[in-house]
Amino acid sequence: MEDIEGDRKYGCTTMPIVWGLHASKIFVAVWMVVLIGVLTILQFYVLTFKWWVSAVYCIVFIIAPLINTFRDLFNANDPKDFHRLSTKVKLVMFTGILSIIFIKYYY
Repeated sequence: MEDIEGDRKYGCTTMPIVWGLHASKIFVAVWMVVLIGVLTILQFYVLTFKWWVSAVYCIVFIIAPLINTFRDLFNANDPKDFHRLSTKVKLVMFTGILSIIFIKYYY
């Protein structure tokens, strides 16, 4: 969605061009809800093992930023807004990768 004008200029057939911006936002939002839901359920499971640090890390550094990104998704209209959202998602992915350290911490 960030590069929709450039993609349109060069004749690319990306989802925002084919489906439109609004439908693409809904598609992304649905998958974000699924991801947030799965992560939340997983945290309840993790808490049965008393892995408090891991659960707090996931809630603070993954789930909360995803909720914030979800909230900002429908207000985004120009490439600058979509770039900001893209950066947030990349930071969430990075913190998700860093969560692998809890495997070493708990085992």
